[in-house]
Amino acid sequence: MNTRDLEYFISLTKLKVFSKVAEEFGVSQPTITFALKRLEKEMDAKLIIRHRTHGDLIVTDSGKQLLNHAQAIIRHFTVAKRNIANLKAKKVSIGLPPIIETRYFPKIANSLKQEKLLHSIDTYEYGSETTKAALKNGELDLALLGSNNPLDDPAIETEEIERIPFCAYVAKDHPLAKQGKIYFKDLAKEDFILFKQGFVQNESFNQLAKRNAFHPNVIFRSNESNNIMRLIEHNVGVGFFNSLVNTPDDVVKLEFLDEDMPMFVTNLVYLKSHYFSDFQKEVLDVIRESIKKE
Repeated sequence: MNTRDLEYFISLTKLKVFSKVAEEFGVSQPTITFALKRLEKEMDAKLIIRHRTHGDLIVTDSGKQLLNHAQAIIRHFTVAKRNIANLKAKKVSIGLPPIIETRYFPKIANSLKQEKLLHSIDTYEYGSETTKAALKNGELDLALLGSNNPLDDPAIETEEIERIPFCAYVAKDHPLAKQGKIYFKDLAKEDFILFKQGFVQNESFNQLAKRNAFHPNVIFRSNESNNIMRLIEHNVGVGFFNSLVNTPDDVVKLEFLDEDMPMFVTNLVYLKSHYFSDFQKEVLDVIRESIKKE
């Protein structure tokens, strides 16, 4: 069995037309036909049948079973290729959600520079949810990841760094600014400026809104905390962040009085299946030590 046969098969289950699959991969139609025959011989089962009347392709139960495994095989093979490419290049790819990057990476970068390892780092800035997906897809070797409460994923090795509360942020002339501490329900009638998809703050915010039985009026979303803060400064709306963010002079941070508030947990993470070379272990150890100094 080769991976290209599996790729043809996966595409055939989606497109249901041999000629379209051949066109997608830039090969002849017989190539796809022979690939399917090889798989059926190896599996000793009919995987796809053609409806005699309509000519439609039907994926058999055996075909559906193989499809699940084929998708996993291709995914793992893609991850392996990316990981090996990084090993050969002596590179480490690190995912850094923006707010986490601001807090931890300057110290990490300084430690890596002292060890003459900074040039070996490729960084990628996504929200924590997007970072987690990229890690599991093999696009990253490791990441600093934020999660709502402790991260629980059987595929990921997690080293917890710290737990940080969420806060509301308002302009200094906002009516709530002088209170210092509030309940989440006090924000029910406010306009909100939040992150776009891929940031774990959104999940905590939505949980709290549901718990307090109100539908929040989100008037704007951005990927950049600085953009959100500038809008808050001008009293355009209320922000919801973990307390890692830098607060401008014209913005006031409000702590929550609610019990059982979700926490923003920062973690150093990597796939349990990931193999670290001696060089990559050295980089990982430097990162660990620099985080401990926080």
